Amino acid sequence: MGRNNQQRRAAGAEPSAEDQMTLNWLYRALRLTNDGRAEEADQAFVEVERVLAHPPGRRTLLIHLNTLLREGVSAAWQIGWQPADVLRLATRDLGAVGSSLIGDAIAKQLDEFAAATVTPSWHDQLALASASVWWERSTDPLTARAAKTTGGLTALLPEVLRGVDLLGGLPQLQQLDPLPGQWRPPRHTGAGSSTTVDARLLDRVRALLAKAESTPYEAEAETFTAGAQALMARHSIDRAMLAASGPRRSGDVPTARRGGVERPYEAPKVLLLDVVARANRCRTVWSEGLGFVTVIGFAGDLDATETIFTSLLLQSSQALMRHGSRPMRGGGSRTRSFRRSFLQAFAHRIGQRLEEVTAGATAEAAAAATEVETEVEAEVAAGVAAGVEAGAADAGESRRSGPTRDLVHVLESRAAEVDETVTELFPGLVTRSAGAASNHEGWWAGVQAADAASLFEAQEIEASS
Repeated sequence: MGRNNQQRRAAGAEPSAEDQMTLNWLYRALRLTNDGRAEEADQAFVEVERVLAHPPGRRTLLIHLNTLLREGVSAAWQIGWQPADVLRLATRDLGAVGSSLIGDAIAKQLDEFAAATVTPSWHDQLALASASVWWERSTDPLTARAAKTTGGLTALLPEVLRGVDLLGGLPQLQQLDPLPGQWRPPRHTGAGSSTTVDARLLDRVRALLAKAESTPYEAEAETFTAGAQALMARHSIDRAMLAASGPRRSGDVPTARRGGVERPYEAPKVLLLDVVARANRCRTVWSEGLGFVTVIGFAGDLDATETIFTSLLLQSSQALMRHGSRPMRGGGSRTRSFRRSFLQAFAHRIGQRLEEVTAGATAEAAAAATEVETEVEAEVAAGVAAGVEAGAADAGESRRSGPTRDLVHVLESRAAEVDETVTELFPGLVTRSAGAASNHEGWWAGVQAADAASLFEAQEIEASS
């Protein structure tokens, strides 16, 4: 009970003596229920219901519990958590009712700030979780939620306490975004200053991935996915060269995003995300116990990683399901080892193929830059011969300072920036293997699923998009 008292004091919501007694009965009932001592738990709940039967006691208890949840959410932001992080953990550990309570508390807490002062992605995270201020302003979230719950507030109270305990026990995370109330829109410096992926390009990529997801043929799926990767790789190169050709913009730095990894087979799924991220010049860090991965890179590369990984995860699941279960002779099942090995192999081979696409796009861009540079040198030579050396040299130098900048140097420089950001965010990072495959049949099935088609040629990509 001491730990819970510390949590409440930290949240700035010290209860009255009567509230504290009611909370003690609640925690006792919860503990007895967890221990399977139903009769004693019922007796403890009788004491709680006695307080709830009186409007003044019910009102003060509701104020206190709402404050605990709201302040617990606020404290989570201070130690690096974001709405999606908290909701993901609540769904996993508390279930539907508990995660709804946490969602209400998050919506209530963020509603205290002007929308323009909260990182835009946080609003997106709430929308994806269907969390909002859905109750009337004249009431509070717990009262409104209790009215929709079978058993009312009495049935809801144990879930409230579990939510308070979850919020009070969150570990420190890396601070990726400004705190609510502190975010400000970035200043852009003219046309083309956005560091994210152009919406039209994303539409083309998504169209390719939609084709990959809809076809029953693994060869076609692989081809469409390779085409999407090639488009994103070339876009990344173009953005890198554009950024290198002019003054550095404040928003053009590596950032980090977190994403959930759902059970089962988390390790192979994380491996798939990692190979996609590396093909798009990003890095990943898996927080295994918390169920999410942090991806670090430049904004456009993060967009590419997220888009292509989501599609590949669906494609791998579809391919895996087509293989069905794997029963053993004499009973038992090899399905779990088959599927884990399948997903590991799929990730390894997909990583190789995506790297090939990225390397091809890089080589093409370097060749194009060399060709332009050769043309510039020819123009300079012609200008010298014509007696206009200064003008031609100025023109040549102007063109050299743009797209003809050394591509390899630019990409290596950006990769170094990503690595530096990883070190800053995760100074004690430990690298370990994702584990070895144990089912040869599953491994080779996964390789075949990822290795079924030749890669796109550039003209085929343009034609299909």
